[in-house]
Amino acid sequence: MDLIRTTGYHRRPAHVIAEKKGFFAGEGLEVSFEEATYAPGHNQGMAEGRWDISLSSPDTMIARTTRDGVDFLLFMQAEEGLDAFLIGRPGIHSIDQLRGKLLAGDPGDSNLDLIRKKILRAHGIEESDYQVEIIGSSPYRLEAFLQGKVVAAMLTPPSSEKAFGAGGNLLAKAEDYVPNWPLTGGWGLRKWIESHRELVVRFIRAWAAATDWLLEREHFEETLQLVMEAGRINRERAEHAYSKVVPKGRISPVTIRKVLELRIELGVYPPPHSPAERFYDFSYWCEATGLPAPPPAGMPGY
Repeated sequence: MDLIRTTGYHRRPAHVIAEKKGFFAGEGLEVSFEEATYAPGHNQGMAEGRWDISLSSPDTMIARTTRDGVDFLLFMQAEEGLDAFLIGRPGIHSIDQLRGKLLAGDPGDSNLDLIRKKILRAHGIEESDYQVEIIGSSPYRLEAFLQGKVVAAMLTPPSSEKAFGAGGNLLAKAEDYVPNWPLTGGWGLRKWIESHRELVVRFIRAWAAATDWLLEREHFEETLQLVMEAGRINRERAEHAYSKVVPKGRISPVTIRKVLELRIELGVYPPPHSPAERFYDFSYWCEATGLPAPPPAGMPGY
């Protein structure tokens, strides 16, 4: 067995199925997974080669490539669509009440922090109008929220459910502001991916086979059961995760371009700008699946 070291914030449904139903093993792969809890630590670990592959937001990858100069490369897309909420503590009923207040964040310039900026700017609130403390992933932001250290936070399930259960108020749904967000991708250092092409192709092939299996209707119930057991989540959360699975792990070039456009809009991707194709390479996916690549998305619009 060849070892691939992966990290991410959750084990995704296709990962669970590839592991439990033998798709990784069928490709001669042993795939380890280490859960990330703090974005800066995750990003530094990926840059230093602590893990081979991150199964996390393509936006994070783009941020670290364009802002830190680390040459990362996306080779597949695992999930699409946001399931995140801006939640205020009891007594905070509107976004306008966040002016001058402290919010929880992680890591500040990408992923849910980027979405938070989009939401607040849509309501006329600039970054200078509030403060952010970089705390960590959703469970850690929830802890700060429950302790009253912050007045609001971007949270994902099951942390969001716990916040609502504690009297938190829904201020905004991320999907209403940024639809079809590329939630999870497979990416790593370009030099590692290029020097381990065969391993990456086998990983994609196992992942694609897992999505084929889990998306067959007769496997729906078994998939949910395995996902619930692996993530210790309830059925509703498993169904939400299932609904976001991208068939065969196929990258959507248009959604990658939309990430670039949002980053430009929010001032976190300064020029010179690059086409979406700078950040992904479809050749690995095409070799793994035998399918053609979609048309390129090209340069971001302004």
